[in-house]
Amino acid sequence: MHQSFPSNSPHDTPRSDAERARICAANNADLYQAVFRAHALPDRRTGAFWSSDGIAPPYYSSMTTLDPDATEEQLAEIDRLTESLGRRPGLKDGFSRLDLTDKGFQLLFSASWIWAEPPSRPTPASAAWIRISDAAALHRWEQSWKESGSPTDATVFPPALLSDPDLHVYGRVAGDGFDGGCIVNRSPDVVGISNVFSQMGTLPAFQDAVSLAATAFATGLPLVGYDSGDALEEMTKLGFRSVGELRIWLPEERE
Repeated sequence: MHQSFPSNSPHDTPRSDAERARICAANNADLYQAVFRAHALPDRRTGAFWSSDGIAPPYYSSMTTLDPDATEEQLAEIDRLTESLGRRPGLKDGFSRLDLTDKGFQLLFSASWIWAEPPSRPTPASAAWIRISDAAALHRWEQSWKESGSPTDATVFPPALLSDPDLHVYGRVAGDGFDGGCIVNRSPDVVGISNVFSQMGTLPAFQDAVSLAATAFATGLPLVGYDSGDALEEMTKLGFRSVGELRIWLPEERE
């Protein structure tokens, strides 16, 4: 059963897609900030960007952009980070405004910011889903996440993350571990959905992730995230639509 989304919402009626994309980027930066601070890594945030001089955890960038029109400030921060880190940073261009192909970067992938109004009648997630609340369960959850397509030997989600009141980690219990999971994080205007994984069918996992995000903080806020490919197709089936484009850049391999 799909969520029931209203066509209009008091939260959303005055907003353009450009404004929604900014809100999506800000929510994603809130997630980055939470993860980096859980690792005790420094971070810096302005109206133009979020960045960190720490070594980014796997699958995270050292910088994300927050304003489509602040490209000069963003390029200056890329130069500063390059000097600070001793190499070019991985970065998320939240509005596909930076052309870095001749600046020592390679494009990893493009994706879409996605947005849905809060469902008027959220479909309950299956009873197998629980909120992760202790370090041992988080470790098992992360192992399942890695086995589902995000391999790394490093710890990406440290236990300190569980103390953040604006972030919930959910897992679908299977035996002594988990066969699905997601993270949801709350910002002033929206609730974000990320890190959805499943070792079974993908659509039920996305459906349940949306249900959990819609009810996690009892806010009635719009739901957001970013996806590409099959994941974008699945979220579109669940009532989300693209409101902007983003790009992920990495240093060229020769570095």
